[in-house]
Amino acid sequence: MKISGQEFLTAISEYFNRPDFSFTNIVLLFFLPLLIYIIWVVASNSRNTQKNPFDDIPPDEMELLAQISAQKGISSFDRDFLIMLALNYYIKPTKILLDKDTFERVLKKLEESAKKAGVQPESDEQVKNLYRLKEKLF
Repeated sequence: MKISGQEFLTAISEYFNRPDFSFTNIVLLFFLPLLIYIIWVVASNSRNTQKNPFDDIPPDEMELLAQISAQKGISSFDRDFLIMLALNYYIKPTKILLDKDTFERVLKKLEESAKKAGVQPESDEQVKNLYRLKEKLF
């Protein structure tokens, strides 16, 4: 069954001009699609936040990171900590393990963020951990 545009507009106009238009119809026509859209947005955002950030790193680079950390004597926890910092500051993870200047930049950024949070950098656990790793790496 085909319906022309004029017939469709006439049907909608008649539907909304009825005197017995109830509150239930308003909810179904306007708020239900909005509610479905909100649920869809929240569900899609929750899937994105549950994504593992390590999945973005190629497998061959992860092997290289494991080899570098084994050679430098870094535990897997410390390696993952450095990788997370590198991902947070948009730096290649292998560069933070191999380049001293890059490591220093990340350390300064972390100290600045601790100061902005109102915490002394010397008492921040992440900064302490980075200083300890600096001695191991370089």
